[in-house]
Amino acid sequence: MRWLCIGMLLIGSCLRAAELPENFEQLDEDVQAVILEYLFFSEQADQVWGEDFAASDRYRMVKYLDNYHTRVMIDFAAGRIRIEQRGGEQPVQALRQAIVATLLTPADPNQVDLYTATDMGLTGKPFLAGRVTDYDGKDILFPWRANRFADELMQRALKRGQGRYWVDIPMVSNYLHAGARQYWPLVQAAAQKYQVSSALMLAIMETESSFNPMAVSPVRAYGLMQIMRKTAGRDVFERVYRRSGMPSRRYLFNPANNIDVGAAYLSILRDIYLKDIRGWRKRQYSMIASYNGGAGNLFKTFASSRKRAIARINAMSDQQVYNTIVRHHPAAETRRYLQKVTQKQQKYSAWK
Repeated sequence: MRWLCIGMLLIGSCLRAAELPENFEQLDEDVQAVILEYLFFSEQADQVWGEDFAASDRYRMVKYLDNYHTRVMIDFAAGRIRIEQRGGEQPVQALRQAIVATLLTPADPNQVDLYTATDMGLTGKPFLAGRVTDYDGKDILFPWRANRFADELMQRALKRGQGRYWVDIPMVSNYLHAGARQYWPLVQAAAQKYQVSSALMLAIMETESSFNPMAVSPVRAYGLMQIMRKTAGRDVFERVYRRSGMPSRRYLFNPANNIDVGAAYLSILRDIYLKDIRGWRKRQYSMIASYNGGAGNLFKTFASSRKRAIARINAMSDQQVYNTIVRHHPAAETRRYLQKVTQKQQKYSAWK
């Protein structure tokens, strides 16, 4: 039996996998997620998959079905899907059902419970529309096409070995482009609302999640733009929305909400934390680095105090600011992040 020590900052005790604290419903959503994801959910899946257990992350959605004997893994960064079955009573039938469910998974992430083996919702336009096509090259939008494609996959692509059955489904060659197009109307609306570059937003979304609406990072950042509830989320709620508290996980799993919060946070970085930086390109480089590593670390890259850092940034050229961040920022992740986002931004700059 797996144990989980949540710690004093969470609930201050150790739990076994059949126990829930009496005040579970009153716990912070992140605490609930830790309990569900790392204790009860993984305990059940481990019994079937053992060392091969996998969970969702920023670039990959993992969903278990059929009492944890069937697993769906959608890799948004690599552009591939694997659906596999292990140890079930009717493995081939369960695998086929999982294929149909995956193809019809709705675009609203809140209809998908990642931390149980319950079925996925089948209402609304599938979020894989445009990213996966059948053997005729057609989008899979309706049950009849999903069922037909599932039958074809079972005939053409079924593999088996070591007690497993599985099917691999490739996404279309331009799957990242398709993901970006899916959210383009929401990005346009938020970009205009906050006067933020739509190309920058798409570049951040691709870097943060590869357009995975159910992205969850190890540090509890959620959704397309990987919003942390207690930092960027709270900042947007208080400074922009003029409301107390912070967004819930459910709120951030809604793509429209997530994109709006992400754009609003970029505007906070630009207009509040980095407002004294002169030159839009230098400020944008600083925004990108701060979105990933925080404004405090951005300033530390240039000087020991905010005032001196801003003076130094303003005395530099655009290229000098960029080079300083990618070479000397205290976090290697942020150094790479600025490079990735600026490169991706170029390909979206011509979008209309």
